[in-house]
Amino acid sequence: MRHAFAFTTVFFVATSGSCAQENQATPVTDFFIARTSQTFSPSVPGYRLGEFFRMYGSWIGPDCGYIDFGKATLYREVFCGGGKMLHGGKRLTLIEEFYFDQASGPTAKSANYFQPWTFVQVNFSKKLTSETVYFPYLPLNHTATIQHVLEHAKVEYRIGHRWKVGVGYALYKFGNEPRQDKPFVTVTRETERWGAVELWPYQKIPTGAQMQLRYSLSHKHSS
Repeated sequence: MRHAFAFTTVFFVATSGSCAQENQATPVTDFFIARTSQTFSPSVPGYRLGEFFRMYGSWIGPDCGYIDFGKATLYREVFCGGGKMLHGGKRLTLIEEFYFDQASGPTAKSANYFQPWTFVQVNFSKKLTSETVYFPYLPLNHTATIQHVLEHAKVEYRIGHRWKVGVGYALYKFGNEPRQDKPFVTVTRETERWGAVELWPYQKIPTGAQMQLRYSLSHKHSS
């Protein structure tokens, strides 16, 4: 995996020059994301995720994070990358990033991956929006298996100034195994100072159902 992180370092150095030029007119913004889930029937921990990234205008990087599933001692991943907001308008936002992902733990078999990550947001009106995130796991060594993750595709409706409610669909496919469909409902509370808390009170999964809690916080640096 050393070659992957070496390439990532070169990518950050190459983009930092462009970022610095753009940052003369655009403030730098830091983002922190934390997520967790709880599976019901049986009641077991799901996943835990932490991620930090920085935006210099339309450029993103570094963007690094950690995720584990169930027992952290069995399987976990560390990922790092960067990218760019390709379009940011009132109606459409399109972001593309590229990550290198290293899996570890006794069930991971030292698999590593390249991950193109795509984010699309469409504002149909001031109150109605949609958001989609998709990324594949593209194998970089023989122990890795191709995977497809539609992390979420959701439609949300704003209620008042701080609340949003919505419905969505997620998908996961591992190699040649059957596709896993995971529809969900979501409720979000936004604040100016403390970030946003998003709750998926119900998400259907192959083994039953789970709940997800998602938190995001952004901080804009002074010019």
